[in-house]
Amino acid sequence: MIVLRTIESFFPYISGPANQAFQISTRLEALSGVHSPVVTSYCDVDPALPAKETIGNVSVTRLPIQLRLMRYCVTLGIRKYLKNFDILHSHNYRNFQTDSGFFLPRSRKNLSF
Repeated sequence: MIVLRTIESFFPYISGPANQAFQISTRLEALSGVHSPVVTSYCDVDPALPAKETIGNVSVTRLPIQLRLMRYCVTLGIRKYLKNFDILHSHNYRNFQTDSGFFLPRSRKNLSF
């Protein structure tokens, strides 16, 4: 099972939502058969950080920002990550990564509100 996690800003930038996303993914990764990667942007973090890395046991992918409107960081590359997952967990609201998770997935057959 893949529980994809999206958030506009992630470690090493420390915030409540980033810490929450990390803690949940860490615990899910410890379960047998569950993978919980994080897809994020370079919003509020050093652009010299690697695009892909593993923090603890969590796989993190940082996407480049094509357009920034205040804290709304547009990462067009997120589309390819929104295809193969079982559950999508988006952190925060009013950000491109959460909006993309809602509007872009190909299949909404298992989506419930």
